[in-house]
Amino acid sequence: MIAPVEPKPDPKTAPKPLEDGRHRVGTLLTSLLMLVWVGAFTPNPSVLCAVPGVIGWLLLIERCKSTRSAMLWTFFFGAIGIGYGYRWLAQTTQDFGNLPVVTSWALTSIFGALGILHGLVFLVIHRGMLSRGRRPHPMTTVLLIVAAEHLPLRLFPWKVGHGAVDVPPLVQAAEWGGVSAVSFVLLCLIVPIHEWIRWAFGRQGPEARPRAALATFLVGCALFAFGHVRYGQVQAQEDAAPASLSVGIVQPNVGHREKERRPDRKQQNIAAYQRGSAKAAALGAELIVWPETAITDAIPFMEPAHRPHVTTGYINRVGYRFLAELGKKHAFLVGAYERKEGRSNIRTGAKFDERYNVAALREAGDLSAPWSVYRKVFLIPFGEHIPPPLSSVLDPADYLPQKFTMRPGSMEGEGAEFSKLLEYKQKGLKLAPFLCYEGILPAHVRQVCGDERPDILVSLTNDSWFGDTWEPYQHLNFTRFRAVEHRTPLVRATNTGISAFVSATGDIKAENRLALGVEGVLVRDVKLVDRGRTIYARFGHAFPWLCGILALLAFFSAMMRPPPIVE
Repeated sequence: MIAPVEPKPDPKTAPKPLEDGRHRVGTLLTSLLMLVWVGAFTPNPSVLCAVPGVIGWLLLIERCKSTRSAMLWTFFFGAIGIGYGYRWLAQTTQDFGNLPVVTSWALTSIFGALGILHGLVFLVIHRGMLSRGRRPHPMTTVLLIVAAEHLPLRLFPWKVGHGAVDVPPLVQAAEWGGVSAVSFVLLCLIVPIHEWIRWAFGRQGPEARPRAALATFLVGCALFAFGHVRYGQVQAQEDAAPASLSVGIVQPNVGHREKERRPDRKQQNIAAYQRGSAKAAALGAELIVWPETAITDAIPFMEPAHRPHVTTGYINRVGYRFLAELGKKHAFLVGAYERKEGRSNIRTGAKFDERYNVAALREAGDLSAPWSVYRKVFLIPFGEHIPPPLSSVLDPADYLPQKFTMRPGSMEGEGAEFSKLLEYKQKGLKLAPFLCYEGILPAHVRQVCGDERPDILVSLTNDSWFGDTWEPYQHLNFTRFRAVEHRTPLVRATNTGISAFVSATGDIKAENRLALGVEGVLVRDVKLVDRGRTIYARFGHAFPWLCGILALLAFFSAMMRPPPIVE
């Protein structure tokens, strides 16, 4: 007997899919839930905001009826969230790029859109696995997110783990896998919640996996407990440290506008550094630290040769004679510009004013006390330098806010000598300096350290460009992870705030920071603990790449397995 053929439904009279109406409202609500995630990147970040943010994102990805729809919703709301979190970029480009308001916000929107590209990579792979009729193991979802967020698609980081900066048991994972490991632990605690929600309320799609979710959650709990124990161990080591170095941070509250080349302002700026340095010396600081580009004149440190008395003579002539006086008994680490012989403009023949942005260490002593420098490697294009080939024809005085161009240091060749650890020979210590933006580049800091473990990390920066926005707080919070990655205390000096002492656990006590927009001095004993190199210092970002390999194996395995037979 031949079965009757079912007539095809008429598209005009067939009921509209659930995507219309209530389903679309639900999709909008889960998209809005994603925006709560921004609360993990505020000046006082709350890791709890990552929970609804991640869950809302996963629910959105799975409830959309097509991959295209999921990508559009994720792209739109993800770009809004990231653009809002970094909205200080709009004001900065207006102030220093002289761009119209509309153009500045358009560029910020583009930045937000680029920031969500890693999320789209995860989305496509995750939905690909779902298309085979089975839900991926929650651990596979965790691995895939960790791998995707490590892809080099963004100028500034936005990893899940960054939102956990104030949760010590989570942060300690950075010791063995960087911020990606912190993301891994946190996601092991969040993704199972999403799976349980699907198990309890899901009406469509592949069957949820509550037991697999429990296994993933237990892994997160075990790593959280390990982080708690490790946190106590490192604290105990710091408390019992037999040696320390008294370090003084000078925060003069001298912003970029006060650095303008006017004699009256220059003298006021120098006076602020003199007051702060004298106070730090009186409080017993053995090493006095100034922020990035504290000395705005071009100084001959290493070019054409290292001649300490010549360097000191230049510094005296431009108004910082007190540095040599205090420097007889106190070492200094100062942000400055190093003079470089300028190239000739191929059109006019005039010399370019070119400099290195450096952290310069002066040992305590007389006029012959040696200097050593670290040259900043990562410069901001069209903010700090004009990249080639435009640099051969464009005069920096016409296009850059500081009216000259900075040359980047190098990690290779002869220049590598000046972009590595600084040796504080009088104390037998190794300092790992990095300037401004470099503090949020873990791979670069690790490269500066090389095969050695530094005794102290030193971050010199100038955040005054961004005013009282989220940027100074985000910059500090992102940089704090470097202390845990290397199990090394971090000293952070800024000209207008936020300056701070960060422990090897990533903590900052309230009394160990100088607030935004104040002039002040902090002198603290930095504990020196003889530790070996961490797993992260030895192997770098092997962990997120391993996560990526495992996630791809799971993806290909899902693609090759036939879909389940539906009775």
